[in-house]
Amino acid sequence: MKNFLFLVFVCAFVSLLKAEEKKIAQVDKTYITLNEVYVKMSANYFTKTLDDLISEKLLINYANKNDIKVEKNEVQNIINNIKSRFNSEKDFKKELLKMNISEKDYSKMIENELLAQKALISILNLNVTDEDAKRYYDSNPEQFKIPQSVKLRQIFVNTEQEANDVYIALEAGANFEKMAELKSVDENLKKKAGDLGYITKGMLIPEIEKEVFAMEANKYTKPIKTGNGYSIIKVEDKKNERTIPFEDIKEKIKGSIKFEIINQNKNRVLNILKEKSEIKIF
Repeated sequence: MKNFLFLVFVCAFVSLLKAEEKKIAQVDKTYITLNEVYVKMSANYFTKTLDDLISEKLLINYANKNDIKVEKNEVQNIINNIKSRFNSEKDFKKELLKMNISEKDYSKMIENELLAQKALISILNLNVTDEDAKRYYDSNPEQFKIPQSVKLRQIFVNTEQEANDVYIALEAGANFEKMAELKSVDENLKKKAGDLGYITKGMLIPEIEKEVFAMEANKYTKPIKTGNGYSIIKVEDKKNERTIPFEDIKEKIKGSIKFEIINQNKNRVLNILKEKSEIKIF
């Protein structure tokens, strides 16, 4: 049945492809065309998506039979989190439009995913305790260390003379942020008044890293040759290496442990549900 489904899908897809047979690769004396790539990609994607949906439906059916529910606020919290990654509500809706999906359907998709996850947790009888999380925390100390970091601002100009002029102005009492806005030739630095945020070791070239990590807060470098210009870098704040307190990370650890257990057992659970269910592919 699966082979037949694959053949029907490919034949239907090929019949829709009327574009020129563009050759994109050669193997000995034979060619691979763009249409062949499209067909292979689409058929594989179709089969994988169908299998994912069957698995999800099996778990949702289990959830419905066992009175497992998803609250509206759970779905809304996830959507709000996703929306926060966009500049505006309008940009979020534009992205949905690109995917040709309504917000209602998007919400339903998230609800189904949550319900399937809850069903898995129920089947596996998952109950990760604070003690489980603490054992993981104590056994993996390196994962919870935050390395030493410095908060930097940068003024970037084209020539050494411009950099020297800026440095003289700073020495005379000019405000670093204002100078970054006025003098930096990099538009991003202008907009952010030179703010680079917190930088950890390994993110800068060794020479600059060594200097800025050795500096005290509220000090700045002399002009430094960087790329195709010159920079003056200010250390605004310094944070020593520290370990995230257990209470601050406890819930995330519990979530990670659950995720790992689910991943390890998901296929086994789905195979059991498939054996107990009647699945037909038309």
